[in-house]
Amino acid sequence: MRVPPLPKKWLIHTIIYRGYTGQNDGWGNPVYEDPITIGNVRVDHQTVFSRDSSQTKILADAVIFVDAVHSKPLPAEFKEQSVIEFNGKEFILQKVVTCYFPDRNEIHHWELEVI
Repeated sequence: MRVPPLPKKWLIHTIIYRGYTGQNDGWGNPVYEDPITIGNVRVDHQTVFSRDSSQTKILADAVIFVDAVHSKPLPAEFKEQSVIEFNGKEFILQKVVTCYFPDRNEIHHWELEVI
């Protein structure tokens, strides 16, 4: 089964990604890697909710689709708690969903849930 990459014509946005190093500075602030400008991504502003019997929580304000073929350049990995800037607004990466090809252990694309 041949699954093509996400269509490039859908990937109309550019983001700035600053990977979280997992460390804090002397004042307890998170430390980030140097920024990477990633082109050919898609930012969909859709709220992702979690509902149970007692409350509704917002899990994400947007989902960013990053294609393994067309989106360039890519970091070595996407890390939760990283900062992503889009249209002058900063988001925090809450969840990285790695989507594989259905027939092989190879990444097709990532869905980044940000808040």
